[in-house]
Amino acid sequence: MLVLFAILLLTGLVTATVGFVKSDIDEYGALNKEFRAQQLAESGLAFGIDPQVANQDQSLLQQEMPDGGRFHVLISSESTKLNINFILQNGRNDLLETLFVQWGVNPKVAQTAVEGLIKYLSNSSSSQPVSTNATDTQLVTQFGSVAEMSLVPEFAPVMKKQPDWMNFFTIWGDGKIDVNEADAATIALITGVSLATADVFVKYRWGPDGIPYTLDDRIYNSLDEVRAALGMSPEQFQLVQDFLSLTSAVDRIESTGIIAGYEKQIVVVTSRGTIPITYFSWQEK
Repeated sequence: MLVLFAILLLTGLVTATVGFVKSDIDEYGALNKEFRAQQLAESGLAFGIDPQVANQDQSLLQQEMPDGGRFHVLISSESTKLNINFILQNGRNDLLETLFVQWGVNPKVAQTAVEGLIKYLSNSSSSQPVSTNATDTQLVTQFGSVAEMSLVPEFAPVMKKQPDWMNFFTIWGDGKIDVNEADAATIALITGVSLATADVFVKYRWGPDGIPYTLDDRIYNSLDEVRAALGMSPEQFQLVQDFLSLTSAVDRIESTGIIAGYEKQIVVVTSRGTIPITYFSWQEK
């Protein structure tokens, strides 16, 4: 009986030991793959931050390694988003109100939301009077992040209507919209042209194949060319040209490393044209 008990006890101990060892091996394997995915993401980022590399260079931005790992990189202009600080400081409440209404927010609620954003910044500045009129108050305090906008109570209805609202805003860059990267909706919002006109404007950039980020893509080389393509008079264009740019001073690089089902993404906001390269934001997911 004692022998049988000893055998059962020994069997249990061996089984437990094997289980622990297997668990350790699995954990080590997982950590190893996570580390490799991180390496791949960093490798992709090294290509993405090169100012000479563009989205058209797919042979550089999408690579597969002998071990089965791979990375893919997307370069986008941060200047395709609305710089909330730039808009408020220039008193362009109308742009925000129009955008919120397009999202389905009641016009009065949209106006209140914008006033709430201004009041929040005014209250944050001890040297400035509280006011909801951006034309009378030069805001000194700025939003330190896009997420900070969510702290404004009056902004809650906007967030409810558009859950991914953060994707439309930035705090980086000079505030000008890059006409060679922005989508039709943003072009229409900033310039006041119809969405149909803005759509034609954007599709011209895609070149004859009608596909963005391919070798036949075209760019607008001057603001006069932009004005003509939008069908605006010099007088009309003068009102919006300070909100437009032909290039982006700040880019967003998203590099994703993948191996054996493990994925790691690095997202940086950077000024690729500076020496040394300036990083404004670094996130790992």
